[in-house]
Amino acid sequence: MRLTVFFILIALVQQPGGPPYSPQSALSTFRVEPGFRIELVTSEPDITSPVAMDIDEDGRWFVVEMPGYPLDTSPSGRIKLLEDTNGDGRPDKVTVFADQLVLPTGVMRWKRGVLVTAAPDVLYLEDSDGDGKADKRTVVLTGFAVTNPQHSVNGPTYGLDNWIHLAYSGGGGALIFPELFGDRGKPLTFPGSPSVAGVDARSRAVRFRLDPPRVEPRSSDSQYGNTFDTWGHYFTSENNDHIRHEVVAARYLERNPQLPVSAAARPISDHGGAARVFPITANPQYELLTESGEFTSACSLTMYTGGLFQGDYARSSFVAEPVHNLVHRDVIEPSGSSFVARRGSEGREFLASTDPWFRPVNFYVGPDGALYVVDYYRARIEHPEWTASEFHKNPAQFTLGRDRGRIYRIVPDGTPRPGAAPHLSTATDAALVQALSHTTLWWRRTAQRLLLDRRPPQIAPALETLARQGASPFGRLHALWTLDGLGVLDDGFVVRALGDTEAGVRENALRLAESRLAGSAVLQAAVLARAVVEQDARVQFQLLATLGGLDSAESRAAHQQLFFAHLDDPWMQVAALSAGPDRAATYLQAALLPGSGVRARQSEGHAAFFTLAGSAVAATREPGRVADLVAEVARGGARDAWWQAAALEGVRRGMRGAGASVLGTSRADLLALAQGPDTEVRRRSLELLATAKLGEGPEASAAVTQALALAANPATDAARRADAISLAALGGVASREAQFEAWVDPREPEAVQVAALAALTTVPGEAVGRFALKVWPTLTPGARTQAIELLQADPARERMLVEALRTGAVQSWAMNFWQKRDLIMHRDPELRAAARALLEDRPEARAAVVNRYAAAVERGGSAERGGAVFAKACAACHKVGNGTPTDLGPDLSGIRHRPPLALLVDVLSPNQSIAQGYETYVIERANGRSDAGTLADQTPTTVTLRQAGQPILIPRGDIKTITMLPQSSMPTDLDKVVSPGEMADLLAFLTKR
Repeated sequence: MRLTVFFILIALVQQPGGPPYSPQSALSTFRVEPGFRIELVTSEPDITSPVAMDIDEDGRWFVVEMPGYPLDTSPSGRIKLLEDTNGDGRPDKVTVFADQLVLPTGVMRWKRGVLVTAAPDVLYLEDSDGDGKADKRTVVLTGFAVTNPQHSVNGPTYGLDNWIHLAYSGGGGALIFPELFGDRGKPLTFPGSPSVAGVDARSRAVRFRLDPPRVEPRSSDSQYGNTFDTWGHYFTSENNDHIRHEVVAARYLERNPQLPVSAAARPISDHGGAARVFPITANPQYELLTESGEFTSACSLTMYTGGLFQGDYARSSFVAEPVHNLVHRDVIEPSGSSFVARRGSEGREFLASTDPWFRPVNFYVGPDGALYVVDYYRARIEHPEWTASEFHKNPAQFTLGRDRGRIYRIVPDGTPRPGAAPHLSTATDAALVQALSHTTLWWRRTAQRLLLDRRPPQIAPALETLARQGASPFGRLHALWTLDGLGVLDDGFVVRALGDTEAGVRENALRLAESRLAGSAVLQAAVLARAVVEQDARVQFQLLATLGGLDSAESRAAHQQLFFAHLDDPWMQVAALSAGPDRAATYLQAALLPGSGVRARQSEGHAAFFTLAGSAVAATREPGRVADLVAEVARGGARDAWWQAAALEGVRRGMRGAGASVLGTSRADLLALAQGPDTEVRRRSLELLATAKLGEGPEASAAVTQALALAANPATDAARRADAISLAALGGVASREAQFEAWVDPREPEAVQVAALAALTTVPGEAVGRFALKVWPTLTPGARTQAIELLQADPARERMLVEALRTGAVQSWAMNFWQKRDLIMHRDPELRAAARALLEDRPEARAAVVNRYAAAVERGGSAERGGAVFAKACAACHKVGNGTPTDLGPDLSGIRHRPPLALLVDVLSPNQSIAQGYETYVIERANGRSDAGTLADQTPTTVTLRQAGQPILIPRGDIKTITMLPQSSMPTDLDKVVSPGEMADLLAFLTKR
């Protein structure tokens, strides 16, 4: 029996009496925070496989059932309509509102029916004859990727802004089940309005409206679930990054598409990404290397907006972690232009269960202020795409529990049971206006939606009175947005709101002002006046973003003053520079004035500004602007190295492959900087010189001669010598091969050898390839990596490399993942086939390796010795706990409770289970160049890959295709460098307590 199967069977051993447990028995498995109680509201057989819910204006429940997860793409999905007919707070009447749905993910009450997300569509379902069953079905929006349901479109939410918001992260690139989930999606279109052009969401969350039809991508994505706080701030999550705040809206970034911003959303957890969680599960079952003790399935982030919880609980967020059978709580607190999320309780979770079948997948804050927990109740929750290959052929284990499901209510102790259901459908218009001030967001949101649906002709005065005189800031807020949605918001009410005593109202007033500013001098004056007196950090951020849409001397002056007052906030930098392509140059010029305090005070924020502004200037591709910036850098003094290096790094990022045509006039300045005393400034300058080309002439010749002499002096610092070699190489290597080859010598420092090999890489032909293979046995690890780069830089040398791999002259384990990937995915079919025969992981051979290691691992190893093995073989990509951080591989501190033999399979066969978030993507650019790495961040204008710790920013306009690869970036030949005994020590180190 295979080891993976053996441990899966162990994990599924049932406790006496369960699991599975009956709905009532399951209550005894819960541990909820003190001061709260959890109640069962509904369960099987009334509902099965629930994933989402909404409660309508009359207290009726619409529950989404998705029994088909994970692989059944037949139309088995349903929407159940649940009603409480006797007023006891529990639904007792159940009707199948709609069926024949394929993997539905979300529901939202709309008009006289509901909107349902079921990729590729958003459907409108309506019961027109009142029998509780939908008899109308219309596709209102389509084009979403038909993909793994964990990445599919979901979470329809009615926003404060009167738009409908959808969580979306795009096609996940199915590898094992491409025929089911390999669809990448299409431009989003409205079938009922074919004249409306399609919109490419590019794997981002979206918002849309139907009257008139319009859809817009947001600036970030969200995997399963999205949420708003009471003031309309948008929060998202990913499976291992449980809470993020979308700080910069897409409409601001789209004003300056040349601004190379890598992310528009900020992770706000103060306990980190892939944060530690505290399960209490008995006999837990995990699928992947990173799925134990840390977030790996975070979903359905929900801000508490119910008005029933008190203290910190009133400003808490809740997120489901179904793999660990728990609900995590954070307390949300302001932090500059954004927020910070701190743990609600140390060392425990808000809700956890000992039952491994408890699978919280969604929440709902109801009209009673309670937090409702949707429990999918399954034996397993992972998609087979991400599991061991045994399940690819026999995924039946994943359907255990599809006939079960529960929804629970959590309320503070002493809370009475819910009373009569609301009946807002028959409420008067005046009652709906009054509901806009309710302490529970459900009432405010529902009333606002109903008022926009009814559009009563004489409602404006009542709304205006509330906006002007309402005692509740929530009432004033919703009155403003309702007036806006009805198209009757007067500018005077926006001006009044700009002076509101509540910061959240002022912030929203600025958003409401934006579409009106161009035509209203009164509004412009009010916004400018607000910029002078505003003290709230998030309102100041909104002011900066809003002012960027104005272009007058007064607005520019206010914009600049506000920006420089908050320069250390990186999000204020993005908001400021998004105003237009000219702002970066303007603000750099101001920052570099002799009397400026920006260049005088070194800080992380100031350095980030020089990098971002430098990249924005370079992205314009205007030689004059770039030359002015480089010249200013060259004029800097000894104390300016920190910002010089930052600005040059920005220029490098912004150039995006542009060459001598942009940097040509800066050669002399770059040459001087490349010979300066500061290492970072030298290296950034050398990188730009390589792009600009050194050129000819006496200055260039003298610089090369001086560099060669410096490189040959063994008394010189190794880093300085390496940089001198790089500079000399810009003058040409072919005529000096022997000189550069002489520096590839074991007696030379590694940095010198690496620089010499990098220089030789530019020489075409087989001769330098033969040299690299000759010295291969003498090379250190860093030099070996560069030697592989040299061999792969020329087609003839690539064939030499493949032959060396075949004969064993070069060892495959000496190549990093990206180098192997280039061979395995080579465009030359003959070379590709030869490389695959040598480098691809063969399951039968891998199983033999696992068996060979198993005996040593079973005997156990030394955690102390294992620390040294980790440093040698793993630390370049991973950390453990407080180790050195890396972004290439996950933190392994959460795996310590896993059995060593189970870990052995994952370590030696990483392609069986690639950790989510560490998949490898290849992006082919329009010019034919390709880049590979793990996907770091996305914005409306850029995609960022990470490769060995280095970010690669790629403008979306340069992208031709994006493809996810079926290989893990973790080496599959770790057995070549780690012996069985060392592996036993390594696993002892990773699992030590």
